[in-house]
Amino acid sequence: MESDAGYTMGPFSPNGARLVVFRLQGLTFRLGIVELASGDVTWTDLSPESGAWGRSVEWLSNDAFIVLGIPDGELPPRLSSMNATQVRLPDLWAKAARGDAAYVSVGVGIPEGPRPVRRLWRVDVGSGRSTVLSEGPFLDFEASPDGRHIALVLDGALYPLPDPESTTEARRARSLRLVDVASGVSIDPPEARDISTSLLAWSPLSDALLTATVDTELPRLLAITPAGSVRDVTPAGISPSVVIDSQLNPTAQAGWLRGMPIVRGVQDGRLGWHLQDEAEVLTIEGLAEDARLAVQGRDALLFVSRGRIVRLTSDRRLEDLGAASTANRADGPFGQRALVDPMKADSAVVLDDERRLCRVTAEIGPTTCVPGAPGAAVSWAGKVSVSRGPEGRDFNRLQVQTDRSAEIAWRLNPELDQVDVAPPRLITGPAGARGWLYLPVGEAGVRPPVIVIPYPGKTHPTPPPTMRPEGVQLTLNGQLLVAAGYAVLYPDLPTNDEPSARLADRILIVVDAAASEGLIDAERIGLWGHSFGAWASVLSATQSSRFKAVVALNGSYNLPASLGGMSPHHRLAGLNDSDVMGTARWLEAGQVGMRRSYWADPERYRRGSAFEGADAITAPVLLIHGEMDFATGQAEQMYGALVRLHSPAALTYLFGEDHSIHNPGNARVYYRQVLAWFDRYLMPVGAPSDPASVSPRLPSTPD
Repeated sequence: MESDAGYTMGPFSPNGARLVVFRLQGLTFRLGIVELASGDVTWTDLSPESGAWGRSVEWLSNDAFIVLGIPDGELPPRLSSMNATQVRLPDLWAKAARGDAAYVSVGVGIPEGPRPVRRLWRVDVGSGRSTVLSEGPFLDFEASPDGRHIALVLDGALYPLPDPESTTEARRARSLRLVDVASGVSIDPPEARDISTSLLAWSPLSDALLTATVDTELPRLLAITPAGSVRDVTPAGISPSVVIDSQLNPTAQAGWLRGMPIVRGVQDGRLGWHLQDEAEVLTIEGLAEDARLAVQGRDALLFVSRGRIVRLTSDRRLEDLGAASTANRADGPFGQRALVDPMKADSAVVLDDERRLCRVTAEIGPTTCVPGAPGAAVSWAGKVSVSRGPEGRDFNRLQVQTDRSAEIAWRLNPELDQVDVAPPRLITGPAGARGWLYLPVGEAGVRPPVIVIPYPGKTHPTPPPTMRPEGVQLTLNGQLLVAAGYAVLYPDLPTNDEPSARLADRILIVVDAAASEGLIDAERIGLWGHSFGAWASVLSATQSSRFKAVVALNGSYNLPASLGGMSPHHRLAGLNDSDVMGTARWLEAGQVGMRRSYWADPERYRRGSAFEGADAITAPVLLIHGEMDFATGQAEQMYGALVRLHSPAALTYLFGEDHSIHNPGNARVYYRQVLAWFDRYLMPVGAPSDPASVSPRLPSTPD
């Protein structure tokens, strides 16, 4: 392993003898194959995709696999986009300096640029030969179970925006390609257009693929043979359910049961799973509306329903197999599609009465149980698991467990054992209000100021994982503020009809519940937020004068002006139309919950814009924005409003940062400013914070 490179794991071969690995070194991303018996690594010239959509690599056998990657060895778009400004902007400046044309144009009469092209390779490990099977604007793929055919999703042009009275959906025209692995012959079935990116379900016999067209008025379920023959197999009277996922893509769910399609859809206004059995449509009774298909067998299926693993047999009986758990799959990692598509999962995991991980299959058979924590890497044949420990210090240990023994194989970040962290305390208030409070070490009877970290739409059934000492959280590390003498509160803010409505009151009811127990000083309240949490922090300051200091990182404060906001690299790529759709979707149907365009309900947008209520802000506001993030003008406008209104305000740009913080130097500046801001306005005079009781040390290394 080279010190200037980063490595991640890909899938194991079916027999476990080989492992695909990925290496990022400088601006080069490459795929390698590890022979596990010897430890030898063979690096290829192939630059694989990130796999964010679903897959980038899939083994066909122990000696061959499929790779979706980038021609000419370039970085995949999700990596290269972060370097695009550094690459493209100097060239444009140089052209302008020479007097040459230097511009980017978008809009009427200017077609959208082509989608990024990927290649599909078949790699033979023994010979080292890589064969190009197809090329196009591919997003994702799935090989048939017999390995003879590949189904690929092709990216396409943006669909036009709906009328301003309707909620926007960010959609592209996506289609399907089928490739014969042996010959390389491809077919693009014309009927398979406007398809879901979430559904590529091959039948167990490899004789057909299920996908879904996601037209908003008439979604349909299609079965497509390897030869490209298409049948509409939507059960009569059923409308396949199409849900917009967190990445703004329309998703559909379906599978096969004994050669018959089964689909999640709506019948007479009721959502459920439905099966077309010859001339009869059967609804599977007993599954939850949000039940998810987890494993597709030949004669049975496994679902996750109400937190349980449930087997559906060919005679449509349901059998509860136990509480659902997880184990790391050896054929992963997977991207977004895995949230709703089994992606050839051959088993599911349940917890038994002894809290062991137990492997269950769709077909009835023996159950194998192994001691281990949820999410463990498990050898079911060897009956051994490797997992991180439970909460607390044990979370930093890799533990190998069998029925006979448990051994610590590696201690991760042992320096964190010297870090004292505040334990969580559950706060409950009227009308179901609740949150998690972390208290600093201090004198008995002295109530500390409190920093609230809000994020509308988020609830915390368990303590926030970002407050663990091993949490890699540079944007909002609440433990650093606890160490500096502040209480830190994470309030539950469940989704409501209008996120901006009574936002300050919803925060303060949790603050007051903590104050009623004598735990905090409710006269010294700070707000600290990132992204949508930054929006919430500054907006809350327009609704109440009880907040005494605000820090906001990478937020949006003027909702109408958020439409079409861009990052520098998107601006250089001319992605305006794409960003208009993305921001419109965020505003109208996403987190902000505006429901329609600005022109259809301007008052609702104004109520949700801190800029509009800037004259009501009494708290000093520190605005921080990553220079490479979307819409830096939002911070500038908010700062301008506060300065014009003679309100205390400051603005910091973090150069080279996007929506988060990655640079150690910027992180140090950021936390110095955050602590100084809260100290200035929340701490008594002469009592500056001391954020550390021990000197910093370098983290442990893999050596």
